[in-house]
Amino acid sequence: MVDQAAAHFGRLDILVNCIGLNREEKADAVTEVMFDHVYNINLKSAMFQAQAAARHMIRQGNGGKQVHVGSVRSLLALRGRGYAAYCAAKGGLITLCKQLSAEWAPNGISVNVVAPTFIRTEQVAEMLADTAFYSNLISRIPLGRIGEPDDIMGAVLFLVSPASNFITGQVLYLDGGITATQ
Repeated sequence: MVDQAAAHFGRLDILVNCIGLNREEKADAVTEVMFDHVYNINLKSAMFQAQAAARHMIRQGNGGKQVHVGSVRSLLALRGRGYAAYCAAKGGLITLCKQLSAEWAPNGISVNVVAPTFIRTEQVAEMLADTAFYSNLISRIPLGRIGEPDDIMGAVLFLVSPASNFITGQVLYLDGGITATQ
């Protein structure tokens, strides 16, 4: 995929990795098959997307920007839900991106993470439709609302713009203040 994009555009300057999923399994019932599936989608795929993009960026010789979509679940657990594999993978994504930023900084490549809480998407629509869950979630978010896709887009646009040229290896939590209070 990365090679095709680079060939089509003649270069590759930006990678935005927004692939992720969770399959809820309580910690005492996690299966190796499902853990591997969640890990592979959230962490392993990020490594090899980042590597493929960096190869082009290094070969071009003019740096590049990588932004990976993590999760506030890399920092905060979620009671009553089966998030062990997801939290582990998103926590690993943050550490992976810090390492990649350190290794690729000499090549002018920045690697950062945006880590949102719940964003109103189809992926979490069923959870957000649960009025008890939604009310509890909103009560913990100081800004009093769920994130919207535009909230993610604005942060990503900042991190791939020249305004972020001196930022690498960082995590930007997009959470309405939840990590400031929990």
